[in-house]
Amino acid sequence: MATTSVLRRHRGGGINADMSIKHEMDAPHPGQHSHHGLEEDLNGEEELASAISNYGGSTAMPHADRSDRYGRSDAPPPSERSTEPGPLLREIRSRAPVHDQSAASLAHNPGESFFNISFQDIGKRVKACNDTLGELQHLGVSHAVQLPELVLVGDQSAGKSSLMSGLANLDLPRSEGTCTRCPLHIRVSENSDWSCRVSIRKEYSYQPPLDRSINETDVTDEDPFFPWRKREPTATHEFKTMHDKSQIEEVLRWAQIAILNDDKHHSLFIPGSGAIAVNTPVIEAAETTTAKFSPNIVSLEIKGPNLPDLSFYDMPGIFQNPADERDDYLVNVVRNLSRAYIEHPSAIIICAMPMNSDAENSSTFGLTRRLRASSRTIGVLTKADLLPEGGNHDQWLAVMNQQTHTTGLGYFITSRPQGKDLDELKRWEEHIFEDHSIGSWPSTFYEFSDRCGIEKLKSFLSERLGEAFIKGLPEIKSKLKQHFDNVQSHLEALPELPENVELEIQTGLMRFADTSRTKLDEFTRHFNTLPHNFRDCLLAIKPKFTLKDQSDFPVHDISDGDESDNASVATTHTTATATPTAKRRSTTATMTPSKRPRVDTSMNGVTSLMTNGRGVNPEEQNGLNPRGGVTVPIRTPKFVLPDPFAKFTDIGRGFRTLRQVREEIQAKTTSGMPDRTSDEVYKDLVTESVRPWKEPMDVFITRAMRDLLQSLESALNKSLENLKKRSIYKEAKKHLRSCLEEHKREIQRDLVLLYEDEMERLLTFNNDAFMQYKDEELLELTRFRHYMRLKAIGPDPGKYIPGDQLSEDKRAQDMKRREAEVAKIGRDHFAREIEVVAYVRGYYRLAALRFADTVSQRIICRMIPSIRRQLPSYMEEKLGIRRPDAANVYVRLMEEDDTTALTRETLKVEKDKFEKALASIGALETGATRSMPHLSLTESMTHMAIRQAAQPLVGGDGLSDTEDVEM
Repeated sequence: MATTSVLRRHRGGGINADMSIKHEMDAPHPGQHSHHGLEEDLNGEEELASAISNYGGSTAMPHADRSDRYGRSDAPPPSERSTEPGPLLREIRSRAPVHDQSAASLAHNPGESFFNISFQDIGKRVKACNDTLGELQHLGVSHAVQLPELVLVGDQSAGKSSLMSGLANLDLPRSEGTCTRCPLHIRVSENSDWSCRVSIRKEYSYQPPLDRSINETDVTDEDPFFPWRKREPTATHEFKTMHDKSQIEEVLRWAQIAILNDDKHHSLFIPGSGAIAVNTPVIEAAETTTAKFSPNIVSLEIKGPNLPDLSFYDMPGIFQNPADERDDYLVNVVRNLSRAYIEHPSAIIICAMPMNSDAENSSTFGLTRRLRASSRTIGVLTKADLLPEGGNHDQWLAVMNQQTHTTGLGYFITSRPQGKDLDELKRWEEHIFEDHSIGSWPSTFYEFSDRCGIEKLKSFLSERLGEAFIKGLPEIKSKLKQHFDNVQSHLEALPELPENVELEIQTGLMRFADTSRTKLDEFTRHFNTLPHNFRDCLLAIKPKFTLKDQSDFPVHDISDGDESDNASVATTHTTATATPTAKRRSTTATMTPSKRPRVDTSMNGVTSLMTNGRGVNPEEQNGLNPRGGVTVPIRTPKFVLPDPFAKFTDIGRGFRTLRQVREEIQAKTTSGMPDRTSDEVYKDLVTESVRPWKEPMDVFITRAMRDLLQSLESALNKSLENLKKRSIYKEAKKHLRSCLEEHKREIQRDLVLLYEDEMERLLTFNNDAFMQYKDEELLELTRFRHYMRLKAIGPDPGKYIPGDQLSEDKRAQDMKRREAEVAKIGRDHFAREIEVVAYVRGYYRLAALRFADTVSQRIICRMIPSIRRQLPSYMEEKLGIRRPDAANVYVRLMEEDDTTALTRETLKVEKDKFEKALASIGALETGATRSMPHLSLTESMTHMAIRQAAQPLVGGDGLSDTEDVEM
């Protein structure tokens, strides 16, 4: 009777065990056909399925594979059974239990590992896969696609730092706090020369509260790393590359310090060149960091001889009780960080547990269990050298036998005592775990020797990581392509740049240069109204003198007994004369227009402003300044200066009374030189009258620049009409304003000098004009003063008519009438003061007209031509199109706006990442399929495995195998 042998492999069967079954079955049983080995028991399809299952990491045969058609490869498929089946004979053979051994765990046992020396091609592919995986992680595409990753976690003091140093094959610093305040991403690969490149990846920015300390309640599910906040986009900065292993401890310390000082540029902390690193001891810098913890990452890319192909994250150790109660919030932050990495569905968790403590004390293991990540966890029992001698080791044997604290990927044991270098540690583990020549390693653990030592762990992790990457590679590539296409579509949706950006911008700027020159020429030709209003403002705010005095009123004789009336008159005169001149001048100078005395302008029909600045203000005809002792009615004048000078309308009112002028003359008369008016009187009065000019001058230039800006902006709008949505329009508008501001400041400096010249001294060589203005002022002041005297004596002479409104005949008649009236009322005892006032006002009029012309001349003849010449080149320089990198500037100027420009830049960075990631995968696929171009990466590696491997794949749950023989 034909017999068919079926080998049913349960998890846990090792290669040796399976091979023993093969040899046992090579001997034929009575009544059976002879078998020619396990190779002949599987047909081609079953070989492929078995190899793929092994390569992908699956070690249990699916239920569907348990068919009853397994037999010789040339056996025909069985027909349907029409009769009762024959007797079933089952032979049970017991063998020693074989514990969990995956292919990866046997990498250093030649002849047994799936990736051993006979699988050199596949080994190279695994290295290439791990290199590619590390490159993808370094590019920072994990936010777009889940990459397989190794994550090393554990409690503080769990031996995690020494474990990390062993995995990286590097003597990394183990001192307290050195490598536990931020995550480390370590990429290790083989290379002929040793090098270590350190970089910083910033995904978060430090934003602590300014008005209070950080509390535990600040750390929430929505804000798990408070006060670190997510930033966009992620920034990666190269820190330092080394070729000397002795430098790595110092560089790694400073890289972490740079991470913890998020408010400072990382270059300040680079050893040997950074200002802080050069001038500050590393211990001091570590104690004065801005933050005490960071979720940002320090990356180490280590290459060198005899290094494994690994890429893993080392997380800060979880702790419970910080030394400073102000750091209590960090307990949750650090736990949240480990939690975030453990929750990655593609992460393989390496959980460190020390053997000198109870397994139940591991907070990290409990976290992996709560997060349902146990199936993805590799347990590593550290500090085996500290296992108590002669103690009860049952709890650790139960762990290794997967009876307690079970993990999906089993456990490894390491021993890395302090004070030994890497070579010494390697020999130490060989002696304690393999030949048992040193130490007191309990014999009860000898059966787990294949899972003891850092070298076996590294081989397991390397191959496990490579297998996981290969299994997920099609999906990873697909998702990366999706994200690349998505980014590309968003970029294409942004405003398209013109084919010739430089031509487009240059055309617009040339158009603006021509249009602006035209606008400036038009502005110059029609710049009339504002200069005229400025001139009228200066003339209108001339010093106004009160020409009525109390002495003009007749004084009646009173008896000595009328003390009341006498006191009243005395009081009046005392008020008019008692105030010192200096004090009065000070009061006048500081008096605001709203506080100056005003009178009814309708009385006697006298107007407030006369042609060419002549005439007398209504205050001068109806009353005295309060300092003169007579209270006058106050009323807002009807006349108001035109915009923008309206606010200066009241300047000049109440400048002096005649009596104050007399007092000033007397005060400044040189001793022993009577009947002579001092030059100081004229100079002081003129200086005080000119002082208010500065503010109207500033208003004038400000309004002129505003009108000029409006004119040039209209030219810009017209010239860049088709570029208004681009950055160049906004920037050009900003630079146009800054150009005019610079010219405004320059012209203001010039005009201030002119103003200071006028304030410096009384000066003119235009004698004819001065004499004309002085004589006109003297005539008008004399007429009005005469009118005031007549009005005071009575009867009312009627309405006052300004002289420039009289005809020649009327003027002659007016003069004769006044001469006759003077003969009656007597000579004016303020005639000298009137002459002083006429001199001051005549000079003021000359200086005001001169100043108004000069200010306008500087604007029209100096500033505008300067703008006309400089504006085109100024615009090009400020826009940056004259710089060596002008090509990039042109592109930037064509961005739609700041938001769009930032979006475009972010998308370009993302696109570059995905392009490099896809290129890296493409290079991997090309290398894997070069010898077999018709196969994919996974298929090519599987095909090589089938050609080389005859033995079945290895499981790993530690159960004994059962062999069924069916007859």
